[in-house]
Amino acid sequence: MDLRLSRVYLLLIISVFFSGCVATTGHGDSLQTFEKVLKNSTCNYAFVQDRIEDKDDVILWASQGGSQARNCFDYNRSNLYFDKAEELYKSDVDLQSNANRVGSSASSILINNNVNDYEGNVYEKVMLNTYKGLNFMALGDFVNARIEFNRALDRQRRAKDYFSSEIKKAQQKSSRDKNYNKAQNRHTQKAIYDRYQDIFSEFRAYPDFVNPYTTYLSGLFFFLDGDYKKARDLLKESVSMQPQNEQIRADFELFDSYKREKNYAWIIYENGQSMAKRETRINIPLFIFTNKVYYAGIALPKLYERAGSYEYIQVGKQKSVVVADMDSVIKAEFEKRFSQIALEATLNLIVKTYTQYELNKSGLLGGIVGMLYQSLTNRADIRSWTALPKNFQSLRVELNGNPVIIKDSRANVISTFHVEKNINVLIYIKSSSLGDIKVHKIIKEKR
Repeated sequence: MDLRLSRVYLLLIISVFFSGCVATTGHGDSLQTFEKVLKNSTCNYAFVQDRIEDKDDVILWASQGGSQARNCFDYNRSNLYFDKAEELYKSDVDLQSNANRVGSSASSILINNNVNDYEGNVYEKVMLNTYKGLNFMALGDFVNARIEFNRALDRQRRAKDYFSSEIKKAQQKSSRDKNYNKAQNRHTQKAIYDRYQDIFSEFRAYPDFVNPYTTYLSGLFFFLDGDYKKARDLLKESVSMQPQNEQIRADFELFDSYKREKNYAWIIYENGQSMAKRETRINIPLFIFTNKVYYAGIALPKLYERAGSYEYIQVGKQKSVVVADMDSVIKAEFEKRFSQIALEATLNLIVKTYTQYELNKSGLLGGIVGMLYQSLTNRADIRSWTALPKNFQSLRVELNGNPVIIKDSRANVISTFHVEKNINVLIYIKSSSLGDIKVHKIIKEKR
């Protein structure tokens, strides 16, 4: 056997071997297993803990674990998980060296992005601090809650510049690849984007990397914390993003001229499951690069919509209103990232196609090895924080001494609250699916 081809065989074997099973299987099984854990409402954390201890995508599984613990009303444990994820964001993602980024890029092109550590999304970082703030509120620790909401708001302010810089660096790195021009082949690009027209069609657009929920909820927090000016400013910002939203506008008008003549309960409702990713495969016409290969195709992540739960919740004749659509937040960031995702996948395809072409020339065995290598490692990265909701809704009711009876959209009673006089409160409800309802501890304003 030719020495050069022997080295190619060895390189392929070593690359796949040291990349582990995820190089050929992806992360779909582990994500599905976690979905079952959440669906069963179990408070056994062994699944996420094992992955964290094995240093397997710690950012992802610490975030998922934080959600699981929050569902179990274990707010301290939830924040411990979220802290672990945030520490790695600061040390391993935000401050990652150029050398590490080059290594990750090389792994993506030679194998696929599944072999690299999960680095999360901008919206996930913002939601992490938002949930930490909610956990501290539930624990009655408004000092630390204030810190977390300020961090979440600061992340949103810095997100646009940070993300633009990261994309620019990635694009510059890709443009230096010798196959860059081939990756821009119009036939390839058309084949890819034709599959994504439904994803990038019209949807509710928010400002770059702003999650309206974080802004709105922060406004409610500062109101309950007694900082009425900051609460008003945040609700004013919320109104500017969604001027037609009746709930947000009504809350802004209340904050704009608030007098302690009346007291209110805000009921926040997390509805359903957010968009997630699944793999889609796009077969590329073989004549694009060469007519002597067995197989050429790209595996890409594609967002898909998951089910909502109860359409709304209600108290008397009042129904909750959507104040933030998490699906739109996720879709907006995915759209901004997609050109780079598609480019890296195309460069990956070119390298593997050329490798297969060279192996074909060595004979039948070489062709088979090349085909297996390309098909087995043709996997999309579908990782994301899947425990987030489809949308966030809000409902405000005046407290008049009577019990607050909360019902679902089918008029079934979810919970009944007796609230003491002369106090404003926040009631938090989450329902990922019909029949699965979690009512969190009532949060009272700071006195």
